[in-house]
Amino acid sequence: PDPTPRMKPAFDPVSALPRNNPGSWVTTQDYRSSWINRELTGTTGFTLKIGASGRVESCLVTRSSGHDVLDAATCELVTRRARFDPARDNAGNRTSGNFTNSVRWQLPD
Repeated sequence: PDPTPRMKPAFDPVSALPRNNPGSWVTTQDYRSSWINRELTGTTGFTLKIGASGRVESCLVTRSSGHDVLDAATCELVTRRARFDPARDNAGNRTSGNFTNSVRWQLPD
């Protein structure tokens, strides 16, 4: 057995968590008529860097929808609309973190 005592952190680290509904960050109302006319669809995967303040600091497309305009719109809209409770380290202090998700662009009915 290892004779070194293991110190349990006083606080379990917590990831950055959305404060508002991720489903509201991008909606069918965001579809531009030119994208509808061109029938642009696809899924854009992204990772957000969340600052210790809970604000989105950057957005990286991790999987392209196949359409640059949809990928750019995803990051623009999510960066503007997403709100987060910041991540916490093992001492309970606010820290930066990441959040990964995707947006499925499908033509409105």
